Amino acid sequence: MKTKRRTLIVLLVFVLAAGAALALLTHANQKAEQAASEAEDGSIPLLDVTTATLESVSIQYGGETLTLRPSDDGWTLTEDPAYHLDDSACNTIRTALAGMKAKRQLEAQPGEDYGFDAPQLVVNVSAAGESTTLTVGAENPVTGDVYVRREGGDAVYTVDAARFRCMEQTKAELFGAFSPAGITVSNIEAVRYTLQSGETIKLQSVSQPTEADSTTYQTVWQLTDEPDAALDTGKTDALLAALAGYVTGQDTAADLSACGFDAPLVTAEVTTADGTVTLTYAIGTNGYYMMVSGDSSVYTVDGQTVQALCLTARQLKADT
Repeated sequence: MKTKRRTLIVLLVFVLAAGAALALLTHANQKAEQAASEAEDGSIPLLDVTTATLESVSIQYGGETLTLRPSDDGWTLTEDPAYHLDDSACNTIRTALAGMKAKRQLEAQPGEDYGFDAPQLVVNVSAAGESTTLTVGAENPVTGDVYVRREGGDAVYTVDAARFRCMEQTKAELFGAFSPAGITVSNIEAVRYTLQSGETIKLQSVSQPTEADSTTYQTVWQLTDEPDAALDTGKTDALLAALAGYVTGQDTAADLSACGFDAPLVTAEVTTADGTVTLTYAIGTNGYYMMVSGDSSVYTVDGQTVQALCLTARQLKADT
């Protein structure tokens, strides 16, 4: 009986010991996984910045310096306040900077410049009244990390290169497409446009019943001077879409002559319930451009937009 009891006690001790060993092993594995995760994501603080405390970020890239400032109304480019930035792209940059951490801290070796003599990026971050400058050097071809140095220090850090990819954009690439005239197809009531030839075409929208004696109405476009002429709806739809379309670029200090505004292709007066705005389209040395009344910027548009607007009254008709 005593022998059996001793055997049970030994077995119980063995089970308890095995359980303790398993618990220690599980804990060790969890710590190892956590350490691996931290190594992958970075655990060495580089910037004391959050999305809420960021005041500005100045990026030197591709020969340009762009200083981006957030506000309640979106982002502003300090070097060109009238420039329309892509708020989404700027928000991505802010997110990448928030709580940025390095994977490793290295002691700079003599004779190694780590790409800092010709850096990919120089990023100055202002947050909560403090300013920090990061110089981004070469990329390690094995790990895919970039070498980073903080101004005022000699240490070299390695950071996931993906953190900085969103900052490798020129001013043109940070442009946010939009409609500078602020009009939509649905709120256009009338259009009067003049071609380079001197011909002026006037269009107006009218409500007509969908069928005889119908109480349901639809909007129909017609030539003001020839209201009975049937129009090609595909062409009129394209014309209206072109007037309300988004621009693809902006120059706040363009040479108007070089952009062709001395002899514009078409000038359109667009009337909505809010009033009338004038859009002028031209062809220049590098493409097609548009200007909006009350706005000194020159905007880039595609050729299809301009072609949709350069139709004569005869070409708008359904039988042509």
